[in-house]
Amino acid sequence: MIESSTHYVPEPLTVEETGLEMGFLVDLTLKAFYYAGRATAAQLGATLALSQPVMQHVLTFLTRDSLCEVAGSEGHGPASYRYTITGKGMERTAAAFERCAYIGPAPVPLTDYVDQVRRQSVSQARLDAATVEQALRGLVLSPDTRRRIGRAIASGRPTLIYGASGNGKSTAARCLGEAISGRVLIPYALEVYGHIVRLFDPSKHRLAEDTGEGQDERRRRDRRWQLASRPAVVVAGELTRYSLELVFDERSKVYEAPLQLKANGGILVIDDFGRQQMPAVELLNRWIVALEGGVDHLSLHTGQTVEVPFDVIPVFCTNLAPDDLADEAFLRRIRYKVEIPNPTRDEFRAIFRRICSEHGLQADEAAADHLLTHWYERLERQLRGCHPRDLVEAVVDAARYDGGRMELSPQTIDEACRTYFLAPFDDSLTSGLLNTEEAG
Repeated sequence: MIESSTHYVPEPLTVEETGLEMGFLVDLTLKAFYYAGRATAAQLGATLALSQPVMQHVLTFLTRDSLCEVAGSEGHGPASYRYTITGKGMERTAAAFERCAYIGPAPVPLTDYVDQVRRQSVSQARLDAATVEQALRGLVLSPDTRRRIGRAIASGRPTLIYGASGNGKSTAARCLGEAISGRVLIPYALEVYGHIVRLFDPSKHRLAEDTGEGQDERRRRDRRWQLASRPAVVVAGELTRYSLELVFDERSKVYEAPLQLKANGGILVIDDFGRQQMPAVELLNRWIVALEGGVDHLSLHTGQTVEVPFDVIPVFCTNLAPDDLADEAFLRRIRYKVEIPNPTRDEFRAIFRRICSEHGLQADEAAADHLLTHWYERLERQLRGCHPRDLVEAVVDAARYDGGRMELSPQTIDEACRTYFLAPFDDSLTSGLLNTEEAG
């Protein structure tokens, strides 16, 4: 199939161009008929995302085999005919539902999908220093840390981002994933050895504006594909071994695509790596071939194995020590390891000022000094990038609840810290909060 742009796949005008068997299209059309009742070729085409010529060809076949019949007309010519299923057609429809209950846009053959993934590979995406700076503008990170993360993601190779919890690892990965430029075509579903695999997922894929780039004016884009931004799929502790495999629904007889297939052409962030229900070593074992060869292997419930593209930038985020996750041989396959360290004292203050500004509060330096001295230095507590946000928001929440004025002071900081930190508390280390309470 010739195309002038990776964002344009011409609409099939014949059954042969769909890549699907006539019997497959007949079953799909009969199931659409079942819920539509009487329908025209155009109405059925809208449901199945197929062109008028293809639908007319299928309806001619159905009529000839007495599976449907013309029940009226809205105008002149076959395009205006309204069709309905016959008794014989209902028997065929029932059998079709038994085999597979899928109704919706006609699937795309796996071979066509593989070709399209190659044309729009994530290796074509660009992520330069300016884009990285823009994407990470909401985080206070050292220039060296920004540069290392940017280089790692831009390489397109597997990356491990590690460090203590709350310092921005997951946020950095998500922001960079969403900053990767480009659009991709994602099919609603795939046809694999006669089975249907749902692929397009509104919860994972962001629709992109279709500007008509590269389209042939005489032929519109194949509606079986959705134009979307490059995927940025994030999964955390809910990840299981089943998330990485084709999931077969016994009732509908339809498969759901695994996460890595939905992430093709983009980035896949494994957050809280090492805390999933499957061990980190098992996950790396599952992808050992994919990480090195760019192909993945999936199994159908029939026992057949399918080879699919693994065109993904995998990013693993963890607050565990990398050496505790896997041995050196496994970690070698994750090419880049980037640490996001605890913020320095100056960086902590910068985050504090930024959060105060976002909430319309004056960044009281005396309050910041008090916080650092009494709640970190004297208690030997480590700084975390998320602490300023959480503590300032606690001050705001308290003021709203009490109906008082929002302000930062040693007293409001102490009260916020009392309900935030779990470490043993020593009243003698804080300011005169107790004296104030006793005087009241």
